[in-house]
Amino acid sequence: MLNTPIERPLTLSQMARVLGVSATWLRAEAERGALPHVKADRGMLFDRETVERLLVARAKREGLADGTDEPASGGEQRAGGVS
Repeated sequence: MLNTPIERPLTLSQMARVLGVSATWLRAEAERGALPHVKADRGMLFDRETVERLLVARAKREGLADGTDEPASGGEQRAGGVS
């Protein structure tokens, strides 16, 4: 059996930093039910693995999973000929 450390939940600001998003955006997504979280005494707590998995799945559904900010080109070819 493997001894794997249990990862502690992240606060709102920690999770936002990990994801590279604003805390305002993350809070709004959590409050609308798009991201699982636990309401704690002083804010929200997130499971990093779960949130990252859900956001990757959402990006795939929305066609944004290639890691670029541009849509797929659909096979553009460069101009140029052989001499």
